[in-house]
Amino acid sequence: MDSINYDLERILHGFTEEVLKELAKKLKRRIRINKSNIIHEILSPPKGNREDKVKVWQEINRVLRKDLEELSNEEILAFSLNDVPLNDQFKVGYMFTLSASLEIREKGEQLYCQAKENNELDEKNRADALSATLAAREANEMIEISAALETIEVRPVKEMAIGASGPKRLSEEQLTEENKDLYKKIKTLENKLSKANTEALRTKEQFEKLKLNMGALKSQWVREKEETSKYRDLVAELVEERTKKDKEIEALQQKLEQRKTLVPKRAKVQPNHKEPLQVTDKVVDKSHGEIDLSFYQGRKALIFAERDNEVDIRLNALGIIPIWAMEIDWNRPRRRMSTCEIVLYKVNTEKLQKLDEIRNIARYWNIPCNELLNI
Repeated sequence: MDSINYDLERILHGFTEEVLKELAKKLKRRIRINKSNIIHEILSPPKGNREDKVKVWQEINRVLRKDLEELSNEEILAFSLNDVPLNDQFKVGYMFTLSASLEIREKGEQLYCQAKENNELDEKNRADALSATLAAREANEMIEISAALETIEVRPVKEMAIGASGPKRLSEEQLTEENKDLYKKIKTLENKLSKANTEALRTKEQFEKLKLNMGALKSQWVREKEETSKYRDLVAELVEERTKKDKEIEALQQKLEQRKTLVPKRAKVQPNHKEPLQVTDKVVDKSHGEIDLSFYQGRKALIFAERDNEVDIRLNALGIIPIWAMEIDWNRPRRRMSTCEIVLYKVNTEKLQKLDEIRNIARYWNIPCNELLNI
């Protein structure tokens, strides 16, 4: 069952004309008059873009999944193709393969394979019926012509006519007129026979062309099945990639929500001191107030300052993981800051603009950003 190649065109023939028009509108195709023309328009990607078929598969899957949700598992498992028209059997079988249930997917694959067998048998029966019809028609025309010829008897010129008064010979004028009528009838029948033979040959030639066209269509069908399999795999990859991205976005949103809950309480701003750089349990944030560093145990702190062993030891003692950005990527604070829960920096008069940028980025990420102070 894994090697099934689903035929996009046959699946589309199972949709109603109204659904096909909606599908064409969503795919930005021109709306045609009849069903076959709409399907041809849908299958003709604009500007020859072959990858556009992926969008067709996605829209078909969306419509069929919606129809599938309206059926219960009991109805699906009890389903049979006997009451479904041949053109709809491919759509129904493929629709069941979109189910989340393994049992229903397997049933859909079985129904789709059964639809293929029914279609091949139907094509064979139609070809046999056409061949038999042509042969019967040719035979009937030959029998009709032969019977007509047998009804005409070419009488001798000296034919006797039997009347009420006994036998007597026909006049020369009567014989001449009768011979003319017989000659006309024979020529008429010869023309009919020639015309019938010509039509029979033409019909036979058309039948041979039909057989060749059927062979070409079958080869095209095989190629389309291979392409369909590729597009189906591509759709599965795209869906898997989209699911993965959605999970990443969800994890990022959760992380941002967690950071919002880490906003510390406000307190009075402590004055700055010029003593050697030290860090205590209390660090002042000019915008958020005093921060309790013990609250950030087990978290990362991004530090923009020259590496200081005493500060490093002190932060480790508090259970904070220091990351010294000065030695990593001072020029790319945004990338590193997105992975930290707190930012500490030392005022640098030569790089005031860079410090402003760091504070703005921290504010954007809603991360507490503080100057290292000696309290």
